[in-house]
Amino acid sequence: MTDSAPPSPLPPELVGALFELDLPRRYLDDLAAAPDEAGEILLNAAQAWGSTNPSAARDLLETLRSLAPDPDHRQYATHMLAESLRAEGRMDEADGLIAELMRPGVLRRATAVVLADEFAHAGDLDKALYCYNVACRAILAQPAQIISQLDPYGLLPLVGRAVARERLGLAPDEHDRAALAADGAPSSLESALGMAGGDAPDRPLLVHAAFSRDSLARARDLGLVPAADVGDAHHHGVERALRSQAQDHPGALLATVLTTPEELGALADADGPDAADPASLESWARALPPDSGRLSPWPPERNHPCWCGSGRKYKKCCGSPSVR
Repeated sequence: MTDSAPPSPLPPELVGALFELDLPRRYLDDLAAAPDEAGEILLNAAQAWGSTNPSAARDLLETLRSLAPDPDHRQYATHMLAESLRAEGRMDEADGLIAELMRPGVLRRATAVVLADEFAHAGDLDKALYCYNVACRAILAQPAQIISQLDPYGLLPLVGRAVARERLGLAPDEHDRAALAADGAPSSLESALGMAGGDAPDRPLLVHAAFSRDSLARARDLGLVPAADVGDAHHHGVERALRSQAQDHPGALLATVLTTPEELGALADADGPDAADPASLESWARALPPDSGRLSPWPPERNHPCWCGSGRKYKKCCGSPSVR
């Protein structure tokens, strides 16, 4: 058994810039504990700061645009900065930042997915299609048959591309047809749970439990969540597990359910110490009342509220490209 590699140190230029920004101590502690997650930690810090100190948040985003170790994080910082400027009515500056990203050969997949959805929502279909093509480039280079093997999260930009092409009056290509067929496959959570009165389809239901936000402190006190998991770390960890499981089980239905330490404790008392394993969670989910509203199909649509209960849109919360 070999020891895991130590985390990579942060670039000295970034460390110096962060101290000049007077970043709250808790984020510095998180960076010291997990420097390999610096981009995600700092993007979350900028988002949290945005509502209370937008000027400081913009300074942090400017720093990340230049010094974030990961190029995807640099681009996402640029996008977030453009959003902040637009909220203050500084449209020309915001548009200039997005134009930088849209230059040929610059835009990367993660940010392309976000921009594609925004352009499509705004009705700018030509720019939306450009971004969808960037986001889907690797899949478009392969036979369309591979689309049937994609997980729901990976399917989202392909469906968006197909819809944008249709709205532009373009004839569907084989990837469009495959994406729309895969998106139209039966995936109703209610049907999977037998709520519609018929037999549940022969597709596994994989349920992930996460602690509700108002019970996280109690979960930490009980040792159910690591003490180091502050902010959104717990829910982002569940999101990563969902994405991994979706890749490993492309035909499965995935769902989340928010719970509390007390509820999981009662389940453990009834079913034993393995109550939180996937099989027990599935049984528990099937026993929930049909109208409980507890189960959320995953992934949500990108403009819908995030499954974690933050109140933010999925694409700006656990569905953010910064969560990897």
